[in-house]
Amino acid sequence: MLEEKTLLEQVRGKEVELAAAYARACADADAMKETGAREAREEIERAGREGRQAAEALFEGAMDALEREIELVRRDARVQEAALRSAGETHVSEVAADLVRFVAPTSE
Repeated sequence: MLEEKTLLEQVRGKEVELAAAYARACADADAMKETGAREAREEIERAGREGRQAAEALFEGAMDALEREIELVRRDARVQEAALRSAGETHVSEVAADLVRFVAPTSE
């Protein structure tokens, strides 16, 4: 014959079941907490990588633009230098002739 459990035994059985359920819930909560923390770290690392990549892209773009601007300035300077050199060479012969006339006046 099966004996029915006493009320105290039934309460004790429920306590054991609830304790096991509580332990499982705590373990599940700890696992979810760990998963959340890991996912948060991964997200932060990913955002950091993306941020560095974006900053590097902006920096490289700015450096490229600066290099282009420097090259334009250099090209303009070379053009101006050539123009000044040409103008100077044209005036050298005139100045030399003026100096010769000043130093050695022609007798008229």
